[in-house]
Amino acid sequence: MIITISGQIGAGKSVIGKELAKKLNYKYISAGEIFKKLAKEKKMELTEFLKYAEKNLEIDKEIDEKQKQIEQNCVLDSRMGFYFANPELKIWLKAPLKVRVKRVAKRDNLNLKDVEKKIREREKEERERYKRLYSVDIYKLENYDLIIDTEKFNVEQIVKMVCCLIKN
Repeated sequence: MIITISGQIGAGKSVIGKELAKKLNYKYISAGEIFKKLAKEKKMELTEFLKYAEKNLEIDKEIDEKQKQIEQNCVLDSRMGFYFANPELKIWLKAPLKVRVKRVAKRDNLNLKDVEKKIREREKEERERYKRLYSVDIYKLENYDLIIDTEKFNVEQIVKMVCCLIKN
């Protein structure tokens, strides 16, 4: 089974994806980590690299092509995984902006105001880029099988919920 986890920045995709993969004994793959690694290699901040990627479409295309080759028994944390990986289960994670801002600020040790601005900017840029590249709106909830508000549940509850769904 291939499971994709998409969602808003700071909604918990990585944490939940890793825990779910661990619980199911699946491989965990993060397109975001690949993207961040590429940014670091180019010695760029993430928002700067996102702008660079907008002008250099081969970066997205390379990451997206790899998603088409995902093997079974995998949890793929990716904005476009639902579109490329042919998953059996497509999950979207969401949370209110203020919750996501606090999570990202704590994780990255940044101030709330800067984080909110960066989240808004990055989500807008990603949405526009995927629409331009693939005519896909990653925020269209009809693309997903399961939508979870991560403000309402902790990681353990979400993992149990997904595992229960898979078993049934």
